[in-house]
Amino acid sequence: MCAVLLENDFIREDVKGEIDYVVKAGKAAADLGVKVARINALMREAPGFTLEKYIERAASSIKACNRSLAKIGVSLAVENHGIIANRREFLQGLLKEVGSENLGLTLDTGNFYWFGYPVQEVYDIIREFAGHVKHTHIKNATTERKNERRNPREIVMAPLYEGDLNLKLIVNTLKGAGYDHDLTIEDESLGRFPLEERRKILKKDADFLRSLLG
Repeated sequence: MCAVLLENDFIREDVKGEIDYVVKAGKAAADLGVKVARINALMREAPGFTLEKYIERAASSIKACNRSLAKIGVSLAVENHGIIANRREFLQGLLKEVGSENLGLTLDTGNFYWFGYPVQEVYDIIREFAGHVKHTHIKNATTERKNERRNPREIVMAPLYEGDLNLKLIVNTLKGAGYDHDLTIEDESLGRFPLEERRKILKKDADFLRSLLG
């Protein structure tokens, strides 16, 4: 088991309940010998919140979690997920504000692209944050406007071996930054295919990902 995946949201009104949930799950992870807990930061926009306020809310919550989890060797890995946590400047500010080796990222290779960053900027962002990655979701997508800034969701998910993103480049970027943990397949294109084809696609995904490690 490479990580536990949590469905928290620190923008909820009961933020203490969210913190308690993350801490409880982190302790369960430690009991299982798992060193990483994948978490959300803030999963929806809130009226009146600025970027700075989003960062403050997420950072204060994560610091509260870390007071318990850092002691038992479980790191938190925020996924670049949704409208807020895919913003490059949000992740920059969050990592700086928390300032702990116990906080890193669950790098989702497709989500920066989903958010609307052009393909080359996706590579730049991953290069910037590669040293903070603690867990991964490897996926791919395609669009006719891959070199343009787009609105969120203006992509079509693709098998790992068919999308616009150069996963070989991304894997090498992670390796060059010292990452030596999981590469987790998250193929969100499967819903486009008949049920009987999905196992074959996943096997091709796995073979493709293994080929990138050679």
